Amino acid sequence: MNMKMRSPLLLAVLATLLVACDTITEQEKAAALQSQLSNELTPHFGGNTKAFEELDDKELLQLQLVTTNLVTSLVQIPELRPSNATLQYSAPQSAFGNAVIRSLEDAGFGMQLVSADQGVNYVSYEKSDAQTDIGPVTRYAISVGNIRVSREYDVVDDAIFPSSLLTISGTRFAEDIELADDIFKEQGSVEESAFISGVQYPDNPDPNLEVATVEVRDYDKIPLDKRQEPAEVLNGARQRYFRIDSERRTPDIDKYRRFRRTVLIFDNADTRMLGEGNKQAIRLMVKKFEPLDLMVIKACQDADGRDESSLQRAIRVEEELASHELAPESTWIAPCTRTVFRHASDDSPAPVELIHYKPL
Repeated sequence: MNMKMRSPLLLAVLATLLVACDTITEQEKAAALQSQLSNELTPHFGGNTKAFEELDDKELLQLQLVTTNLVTSLVQIPELRPSNATLQYSAPQSAFGNAVIRSLEDAGFGMQLVSADQGVNYVSYEKSDAQTDIGPVTRYAISVGNIRVSREYDVVDDAIFPSSLLTISGTRFAEDIELADDIFKEQGSVEESAFISGVQYPDNPDPNLEVATVEVRDYDKIPLDKRQEPAEVLNGARQRYFRIDSERRTPDIDKYRRFRRTVLIFDNADTRMLGEGNKQAIRLMVKKFEPLDLMVIKACQDADGRDESSLQRAIRVEEELASHELAPESTWIAPCTRTVFRHASDDSPAPVELIHYKPL
């Protein structure tokens, strides 16, 4: 995955610390980083920054890695696709709870603050210490309704690594989950070490379960300001899900007739902002949409047949359709179409074709 680096604000903080290294102590540097990470882990709504006061910068980094790792798997579960699912949550009080909610926000889920454990997609979480045959580990779990993801992690020399497979329960539809385990390797390891990587499904045991061993060396360590940005890791997993889902459930267009179409224009090739004109066009398109109809989104027209920014635009259009209560199975993002007229550096207005089909 091609990920962007950490946020400009964090880079600025680190750069300032480097310039002033002669006058700022290591303790002051850690305090500045602790403050920055606390902000990155605090939810936009209902957050509690005081929950992080007892944690140092290293512990906050570990917490960020764990929540990113778990939520990355959640966004790839069909029932929880961010464009359609709204999650309910109570105001978090613990550090882990705050980090979970913020990570879900960054993943693109609609979040609804509630006063009690109410709602079909209510978010709960837990953190517990366990003594195992390999030594003490900490088990982290996140549940959304009946769906649960959990994993054990172990801290070695201030770095945190998975010590078990990721477990997903409560769904029979999750498949092809790609773990974001490379984020742990970026920490490096003073001594040569390794951890296991893979997904297990207790509700649907796989006799051909694939388990990989990820080796970590000292030279794998990447400076903090060069590591993958958590929000971009989550976004990459989200894009991967939509791409695979599009390929997996290709509709038989021959069983439909084209009813009407419209073309949405984004200001440039990088923006995801729909704008009021495009929203109005979508509102008009869905007025005559019926349960058995199909809405096809054609956004990708690229010379190499693959374009990340166009997929982002398609996802944004699907999210808007979902806000009008179109079911996931009623929309389809068409695969990328190879073209020769648009260069990769072209930042002119980008079209997205929206086609409404009705069954024959």
